[in-house]
Amino acid sequence: MKKVNMKLFIYFFIFFLLLTLGLFFVQDLLGARTLKENLIQASKNQISYTDKMLHVGINEANMYGVQYTADPAVRFYQSQIKELGIYDAQMKKVAISNRLDDQLLSSNAVESIAIYWKSSDIFISTSPGRFTKEIFVNATKRGWQTINDGLYFFSVYPYIHQPKDPNDIQFIVGVKIKTSYLTNLLEESFNESGSKAFFLVNRHSVISDKSVSKDIVEKIKKNARPDPEKVTEFNYQTGDNQYYILTKYIEPIDTFLVTYTRTNEFLNPLKQINQVFSISIVVILVIGLILIFLFYRNFYQNVHLLRTKFHQVEQGDYSARITDKQNNEFNRLFKSFNHMVVQIQALFASLKVETELRRNAEVKQLQAQINPHFLYNSLFFIMSMAKTSPDAVMKMSKHLAEYYRYMTKKDSQEVTLASELELADHYLSIMSLCKRIDYEINLPPELREHPMMPLIIQPIVENAIQHGIEERQGAHRVSINVQAQGSLALITISNDGKGLTPDEIQELVMKVGKAQPPKGKNGVGLWNVNQRLINTFGEESRLNFITNDWGGLTVSFLIDFSLTGGVKHAVTNSR
Repeated sequence: MKKVNMKLFIYFFIFFLLLTLGLFFVQDLLGARTLKENLIQASKNQISYTDKMLHVGINEANMYGVQYTADPAVRFYQSQIKELGIYDAQMKKVAISNRLDDQLLSSNAVESIAIYWKSSDIFISTSPGRFTKEIFVNATKRGWQTINDGLYFFSVYPYIHQPKDPNDIQFIVGVKIKTSYLTNLLEESFNESGSKAFFLVNRHSVISDKSVSKDIVEKIKKNARPDPEKVTEFNYQTGDNQYYILTKYIEPIDTFLVTYTRTNEFLNPLKQINQVFSISIVVILVIGLILIFLFYRNFYQNVHLLRTKFHQVEQGDYSARITDKQNNEFNRLFKSFNHMVVQIQALFASLKVETELRRNAEVKQLQAQINPHFLYNSLFFIMSMAKTSPDAVMKMSKHLAEYYRYMTKKDSQEVTLASELELADHYLSIMSLCKRIDYEINLPPELREHPMMPLIIQPIVENAIQHGIEERQGAHRVSINVQAQGSLALITISNDGKGLTPDEIQELVMKVGKAQPPKGKNGVGLWNVNQRLINTFGEESRLNFITNDWGGLTVSFLIDFSLTGGVKHAVTNSR
């Protein structure tokens, strides 16, 4: 048995280490996945920011193109110079050129603006050497074009209804985006992220602030799809290097914004930590097996012996003793165990005798709590009615006999709900013969045979008569109701006698809830019932007091049928 238990312990230890190793690998996998997802999300955020900033520059270029296309000075320039002299025409041209230059002073995205009148071959540019009129040859409609790796926006006049024939175009406004503006966006967004980024313009030209992988550029050219609504993800591996690639298509300029990150730089440290942890687990496994062997040899045998003896005590064998002699700390532990078992054995013997005596004393004490005035009044009723109403005498005698037989013959701690309510019925029948009392008792048939403690309901009913009905003129109603609530029963006793104010109810609750019975006779009966309910069923079964619709007092409590076995009631000598 010892060897089998030791094997189970060893198996558990190895299983625990393997489980720890497996959990670490799962954690490593989840950590790598989470890290990659975070990196991807960070790159998406960077792409989103770059896309927004790029659209700012695109919109600015669009605005300049449309602005000067609709500008009256530009629109009427060609017709005005025909009426002006050479000097005035030149000054008009200079004025337009100065306006274009001034416009660029506040722009970070636009490199140059140019206007070309096709019919008169007049050309105005902020950068004459770089923005030539040859660039305008293929500009036949409004929109973006890629020319010599540069991004240009062209706006033609008429601008509301685009001319179908290029010969109908009066003039063209061209705006060029700064290449440095694009590279600065990449540097600003991706410089500190560990990722590289570039613009792939028209699937041909690459714009970047640093060198990029040619293999990745070729992959994007082949696989990228022009979907402006979402960011596309790729996984790419070349040799030992693994990359994740994100692309965002910018539709107005037919350009892909691409970012790629080498995941090895982030995942390799996790793999190294995983390897170190695996080696550590193996070392711990070896050391653990050695410690288990030492533990078994020096401690486990004694612990197993102690556990076996404790099991015997749990099974009720209080004669169990440990006779082994040890030359270590277990010897003192074994002596303490033997001493503890001796004390437990003596305690249970004493407790058994004490419990039996207490139960017998409690029943006798409850039976002794018979109000002699109740007996005297009943006997006087019999005497007074003996000549005039023999039937009333017979009823009184019958109920009185049944009442006192119940009160005096019960030697058992438990009775049933039906017998307790029969006692209450006898009592109320006796009282109804002496005075006007209307009462009803409602008990569901399925609850009749459920056990409960004796003399719980009758003291409450007696209290309802003496302190309720007898203290209010015309009061005569008593109601006892039992309702099933799962494994519980709710018992309610109501009367239409003298009620209590909220302050008086609160005072009564405090009186019956105290640990010690109240001084004198008032309230002792309810205190006794309340304590017995709490000791048997717990705090939830304590007495509750409310004012009912009759104006009298309603007393209610709960009985848990699953707890009616082991009882321990508080009692006093008087009611």
